[in-house]
Amino acid sequence: MKKLLKFVLSRTFLFAVLFLLQLGLFLFLTFQFTRLGTFAYLLLTVGSTLAITMAMERSGINPAYKIMWILITVALPASGPFFYLLWGKRTIVPKRAADFLQIERRAAAATAPDAEAGTTVLRRFPGLARMVDYLATHAAAPVYGGTACRYFAMGEDFFPVFLQRLEAAQQFIFLEYFIIKPGAMWDAILAVLQRKAAEGVDVRLIYDGFGSLFSLPGGYDEQLREMGIQCRVFSPLALSWHLADYKMLNHRDHRKVAVIDGQVGFTGGLNFADEYINQVQRFGVWKDTAAMLEGPGVYPLTVLFLKMWDFVAGCETDYRNYRPAPACPEGDGFVQPYSESPLDDENVAENAYFCLIQSARRYVYLTTPYLILDNEMVTALCLAAKSGVDVRIITPGIPDKWYVYLVTQSFYPQLLAAGVRIYEYTPGFLHAKMYVCDDEAAIVGSANMDYRSLYLHFENCVAFYGGHMVRDVKADFAATMAQSREVTLEDTRRTPFYKWLGQVFLRFFAPLM
Repeated sequence: MKKLLKFVLSRTFLFAVLFLLQLGLFLFLTFQFTRLGTFAYLLLTVGSTLAITMAMERSGINPAYKIMWILITVALPASGPFFYLLWGKRTIVPKRAADFLQIERRAAAATAPDAEAGTTVLRRFPGLARMVDYLATHAAAPVYGGTACRYFAMGEDFFPVFLQRLEAAQQFIFLEYFIIKPGAMWDAILAVLQRKAAEGVDVRLIYDGFGSLFSLPGGYDEQLREMGIQCRVFSPLALSWHLADYKMLNHRDHRKVAVIDGQVGFTGGLNFADEYINQVQRFGVWKDTAAMLEGPGVYPLTVLFLKMWDFVAGCETDYRNYRPAPACPEGDGFVQPYSESPLDDENVAENAYFCLIQSARRYVYLTTPYLILDNEMVTALCLAAKSGVDVRIITPGIPDKWYVYLVTQSFYPQLLAAGVRIYEYTPGFLHAKMYVCDDEAAIVGSANMDYRSLYLHFENCVAFYGGHMVRDVKADFAATMAQSREVTLEDTRRTPFYKWLGQVFLRFFAPLM
């Protein structure tokens, strides 16, 4: 039953329904053209023209995104405009967007920048100045020093340390995750959360209403509250008479954040489900990564969680009360945690990736589960490779979504022709989002390299400058590459015609994936 419900609520099913309605309307008009043809033609023309005009007038939107919606509207003049209103408009109800932006402004005013750290990073890594300045200025994300960090190359490395730190909590535990699924991983975490809540620790949890829709029973947030855990669901699926209310369903909370007492923070690509720690195997070996921060660099993660808590709970927090104590461990590098919101016109996650790629002089390596690129990202990667930069990308060898995998592979020929080297992780599914450049900078976080992460989701990442974290990410990339198969241009030329045709068709809908 859950599988049927999941299919009925999927974008694929809705598109199929709209397509069939379009086909039905076409057949109906074919038989009734003499009586209704003129009126129907006028109505469809006006509707399509309005939808195209709305798509064209949107500023700050990727041209490929606009073109896709224009083509859909032209191809499906009956259902296309409705499709665009439901999913194409990036903004939601103005008041809701305004509420979140107000929260963002309050949080930005409460930041505690480390001026000395920012100056030191710019002096040591002048080539990264654009990235550092961009994130500080346009994402309210200052650089922090004095932060000890630890990198986890696999979920099973992360999990015991995570549980140990949860057990040590004395004041609060804040968790914000996209997917929660009962099993060995979540059951162990929940046992600790219940125990800590009973001890008087402030335990709060946010999970995404769609990401966890099919993994958790209805009313699960109520069950958690009965256990003493404060819980909120981000944008749960609910019926409404207002079309605008459904727009928020397109903006998911894809973040992965854990903060303990304001002193320890975790982030990365891991959700709370057994495949992430390889307790079960859905798509072979599940490769994912995480990072742990200790010290002043945790404060932005604390504020990140509290901003979303204020948004979903309708409250107002004084973020300054959560600043960590001055005594903190020392780190050998610098951190710059940042976040992405789809409710403004700033594509922070994508622009950070651009900055890293454009700053590369020797190499830039990255892993991503979904390689669904806009034209600007393709251009940036190809230009870097053509300019002599060693650009390498690792994608999954076993996909979790076959149609996304086809689109991912459709980008191979252009990238390979420009000199980009591409590998597929043969043991299984690679869910990690990690980037490293010139032994100077690395990024670990939740943002995939696809339209949904970079345009429609709430995301978070951490940029690392210098120190062992950059070396650890690079070493993990090398170890992952050693378990991967390199894809050649000749491989892409042997793509069967039916597969190529499927790629062409699915590429048309890439911005929806």
